[in-house]
Amino acid sequence: MAKQLKKWQGWLLFAGAMVAVFLLGLICSSLLERRAEVASVFNNRRVQMNDSIVAQNEKFAEDFPREYQTWAMTEDTTFKSLYNGSQEKDVLEMCPEIVIIWDGYAFSREYNTPRGHRHCIEDLRKILRTGSPGVDGQTDMQPGTCWTCKGPDVPRLMREKGTNAFYAAKWSDWGDQMMNSVGCSDCHDARTMELRPARPALYEAWARVGKDVRKASHQEMRSLVCAQCHTEYYFEKENGNYLHFPQEKGLTCEAAEQYYDSIGFYDYIHPLSKTKILKAQHPGYEMSLQGIHAQRGVSCADCHMPYISEGGVKYTDHHIMSPLAHIDRTCQTCHRQDAETLRQNVYERQKKVITSPFV
Repeated sequence: MAKQLKKWQGWLLFAGAMVAVFLLGLICSSLLERRAEVASVFNNRRVQMNDSIVAQNEKFAEDFPREYQTWAMTEDTTFKSLYNGSQEKDVLEMCPEIVIIWDGYAFSREYNTPRGHRHCIEDLRKILRTGSPGVDGQTDMQPGTCWTCKGPDVPRLMREKGTNAFYAAKWSDWGDQMMNSVGCSDCHDARTMELRPARPALYEAWARVGKDVRKASHQEMRSLVCAQCHTEYYFEKENGNYLHFPQEKGLTCEAAEQYYDSIGFYDYIHPLSKTKILKAQHPGYEMSLQGIHAQRGVSCADCHMPYISEGGVKYTDHHIMSPLAHIDRTCQTCHRQDAETLRQNVYERQKKVITSPFV
């Protein structure tokens, strides 16, 4: 009886091993098939790019249809969250005190919540900030620097005209050149599709502290392509409004303030209090680095551009938006709680900020 039992155990063990080998084979086959498909796309591109910057986003559609189609979805403004979403809302109407707080600065004239990347140029053209007197009572239009993050025509123009000339021009000088909203060549080398920030300010900021953006890992690049725009910045007023990221003393709010104090910089003088004012721009990259996600190696793209699997293909969702829109592909890839629990966890933290007496 014992021998018969051992015999059956041996067969069961053999059958289990065969099943395991078969499943591993399927997994390996799937991985190889996926790699082969990716290699085929890159090695047999139908639209050859001979330049690192190709401003026309539609030229990438044939070779990268999934990425292009999801990128086009950034035009959608239907997503709503507790405090924000993809819709354009008048911040000055919601918080009228800002009109006084920012008096003397262009943001006191009109300030709307942002929409998707495909709306960047449209929203900049129509905002009163670009069609009214500038900072400190300047009577001219805003500088060309204000276009910097609005699309792949920017790095093209910087190369054609020179970075200094691009910044020093009037905002209106480049209006007829800005045709393509934030897209492929802002983040990718068009020839290889490798991640590559296209704005010089990021490279310059890293170089000032002895670092090289080009040596960053792929996972770091999944944040750095965002950091070239979603960061604190200022214009060097005495240097043709040259764009500068104040990262010399660190990436915290206190470090930025220390840097500004060291050079005597201020954004504007408040016309009522006569106080020199520093206004934070949008230090999303700096704020993310202070959080637990970045400390654990999570990139911006992991949460705002999650992966999608279709058949044997895995690709990045370029419909850049709130992680709360697709909790199953963002939060739940790491957290095991149900979607509503995770959503309420986020809302709870947002409420603390919104209702803070210091905001």
